[in-house]
Amino acid sequence: MDKKVSILNNRSVIKISGKDSLLFLNNIISSDLEKINLEELFITTLLSPQGKILFDFFIIKNEDNYFIECSNNQINDLINKLKLYSLRLDVTFEKEDFDVIISNYFYQTEIARKDVRFKNNDIYRHFTKSKNNLKSQSLKDWYDHLRFTNLCPEGELEIPSNKLYPFEIDIIHNKGIDFDKGCFIGQEVIARVKYKGSVKKKYISFKINSSDTIDNTNIYDINKKLVGSLIYNSKINNDIFGFGLTKIEYTQKELELFCKDFKLSILN
Repeated sequence: MDKKVSILNNRSVIKISGKDSLLFLNNIISSDLEKINLEELFITTLLSPQGKILFDFFIIKNEDNYFIECSNNQINDLINKLKLYSLRLDVTFEKEDFDVIISNYFYQTEIARKDVRFKNNDIYRHFTKSKNNLKSQSLKDWYDHLRFTNLCPEGELEIPSNKLYPFEIDIIHNKGIDFDKGCFIGQEVIARVKYKGSVKKKYISFKINSSDTIDNTNIYDINKKLVGSLIYNSKINNDIFGFGLTKIEYTQKELELFCKDFKLSILN
């Protein structure tokens, strides 16, 4: 692949500072912030008490501060939710004027982290206040295509708030949940499912045999049996890609699946 650099205009950054920042975050997020490093992107979530994903986001540490990268459309709601949990703690929240830049190679910036969700690709996220360092920019279609093929949803359109459990999305369950760190919001519910092995549905990505995006709808097998739901779909170049939630037995077999008579080709 040619070298690609793109600005993610749909992403924003929150700066978290104060002497209680680590304690505060580690008490509520689903992964162990003690394990953060300066080379890799830290993946985590904020769950509801019922164990569903309210917000998915990334965290980086720079000097004594933590920075949360999240969806533009969720930044105000996330800040308000964080403030609810921060009573009597020395921690502050403010929007940071960072551009979030994605690239498929490493180049030197003040803050850069490897995106560990992509096993077979060297993908980096850069956080900078200046766009002038970019010699050339690409549309982010190449990055969105990688996310579909690697089953890496992000943001409120692809992970609707309070609708999905982290154990239903492999990349979040594997990278963004830590059962060894102690308690966090929603832990009891997802731990019960983990140890009972009772996961019934899985998040999948697929290509849709359609010339345009379709309204969110149900997913059926060839016999018109309901097996899941389409969560999100998007046009990338001339192809339509989607994310959906299906019964787990349909992810383990090579079965024909359909949305509104359009055939789905499962990618991951």
